[in-house]
Amino acid sequence: MKNNSHVLEEYKKIQGKFDLPQLEHLGRVFQFNLDEFSDIDEIRDEISDKLFDFVERVVEPLLWSGHHSHIIERDMLTKKESAELFELYKKIQSLRWRNNLLMIKPRKEETAKWIKKSWDFWNELEHKMGKMCNKFSTGWEELRFKKETVDYNG
Repeated sequence: MKNNSHVLEEYKKIQGKFDLPQLEHLGRVFQFNLDEFSDIDEIRDEISDKLFDFVERVVEPLLWSGHHSHIIERDMLTKKESAELFELYKKIQSLRWRNNLLMIKPRKEETAKWIKKSWDFWNELEHKMGKMCNKFSTGWEELRFKKETVDYNG
């Protein structure tokens, strides 16, 4: 277990300046243990792991339809919902590339800004994806395929 008191102090110093959420709340939402970190960049790494894992498992398959079930789910989306999903994806990609830059060239202030943007984005993503998850759950429960006879005219 790491001594993280300096991380808490560092975070509290920048929290007000960048309007960051409470560290404990951030840990609950992104499901990490605060005792595991020795600096703010490790917190960013943990948030990015959770965020991008969700995106790769849930959002990207909906956009790119790599499996039959994803094709069916895409058909459940309205054009407006598909467009909203792509807008979310653009924001995700922007966060991903900012995160990549911070992995190469860590800077505390930029990391704080990234955490704030990711937090704000997560709240938007959570709301919109929650609605989609409910829609897909209901859609799968109610899904019925029509049985039609097809004539071969060849």
